[in-house]
Amino acid sequence: MAAQDLTSGPVRGHLLRMSGFMLLTMLMQTLYSIIDLFWVGRLGREAIAAVALGGNLMMVVMAVGQTLAIGAAALIAQAAGRKDMAEARRLFTQAQSVSGVLAVLLLLLMYAGRGLYGDTLAGDLRTAALTREFLGPFIPALALQVPMFVLSAALRGVGDVRTASIAQLVTVVLNMMLAPVLIFGWGSGHPLGVAGAALATLISIALGVAGLLLHVVRKTQFFSSEWRLAPRLAWRMMRIGLPSGAELALMAVYMSFIMAMLQRFGPAPQAAFGIGMRILQAGMMPCMAVTFATAAIVGQNYGAGHGARIREAFMHALRFNLVVATLFCIAFHVAPAALIRPFSHDPQVLVAGADFLRWIAWNQIAVAVIFACSGVFSGFGNTLPSLIGSATRIGAVMGGGLLLSRDPRFSPVWLWVLSVSASVGQLIINVVLLRRELHRRLPPAPEATTADAPL
Repeated sequence: MAAQDLTSGPVRGHLLRMSGFMLLTMLMQTLYSIIDLFWVGRLGREAIAAVALGGNLMMVVMAVGQTLAIGAAALIAQAAGRKDMAEARRLFTQAQSVSGVLAVLLLLLMYAGRGLYGDTLAGDLRTAALTREFLGPFIPALALQVPMFVLSAALRGVGDVRTASIAQLVTVVLNMMLAPVLIFGWGSGHPLGVAGAALATLISIALGVAGLLLHVVRKTQFFSSEWRLAPRLAWRMMRIGLPSGAELALMAVYMSFIMAMLQRFGPAPQAAFGIGMRILQAGMMPCMAVTFATAAIVGQNYGAGHGARIREAFMHALRFNLVVATLFCIAFHVAPAALIRPFSHDPQVLVAGADFLRWIAWNQIAVAVIFACSGVFSGFGNTLPSLIGSATRIGAVMGGGLLLSRDPRFSPVWLWVLSVSASVGQLIINVVLLRRELHRRLPPAPEATTADAPL
């Protein structure tokens, strides 16, 4: 059943191959995100702020989806590493059943709270109205992301990144084509504005999920005949991914907190933050791709008992992440305004966005190390260390931000400086916890490889 055996062959080759497929997909998704923001930017800064507020809910969806996806990928990879194909198939099928239930629950909850969400966090009434308009079609698209996340993660567990990558590429290309047509009414004469951007996302994701499921059912033997929910097995997967899901949920709270802190300054800083986060996410894409690949490699080799290959995977991931992060850090410092300008010509947005990128650029170095550690934690099936690091960072930023906001001189830059400081603390925590996990789970590294794998 395993599409790719990751317990043999060059570790670097596996890492580059899997990362390459996922990076291509992520880059296309980021390109769409940037192009979508480019078109929405033509509707004004209130529209940008509304889409940024709506987009923050993606973190909630990722929190729910990743709770299941991380656990499913880890257990499937470990079963594949042990060559226990019946168990891997059972886990694969159960993950898809649970994802469907979670998607329906998310759909209902987000529709119930969309009005309150927009009214509470928007900087003005116009932005609040546009946020509600955007969320109408966007919420079903978000719910459909859960099955997409989980199915893609399950395929990664068996070493197959190609199938999900192709499906997601098609989805992104379709989204890019539909967005300007629906936003501005090209051809139809009926512009839908921000709702058009959301509708384009809904149509493309619905077709992508349907196509991916159809392919997996027809062309593979990954599904078993047991689709009925098995509570114990479902909880086994969810328990592993729960810290990772909680980490993303905290991130959603953090994003909403930042938006709330910026509310007093009006829609311009909120728009700048939304644009800056899209650009920042583009810089994080290569590291995220390596993290997912590392988790699959570590999972299979942990199941097979190959400790040396786990250490090797971590060191390759760390080196790659640091190189990429350094390049983006330099770019964010050298030309921050140039990166913001394609999305907004508003002088206030340009200044606020440039300040954000200059300061947050330093986070890239810390994130490179944190992501490499997270890949190993996920492969082991223990994401609690990642949660501890993230909770510490987010708690420091939110607690410090509330205290600093009492000062009449308070400005958004204070939040960015605080974020950089907290990220350094998270880096230290993750490295310490990774050393503990490696020493606890793996035999000591041979002396000949100690220099290459100091952890």
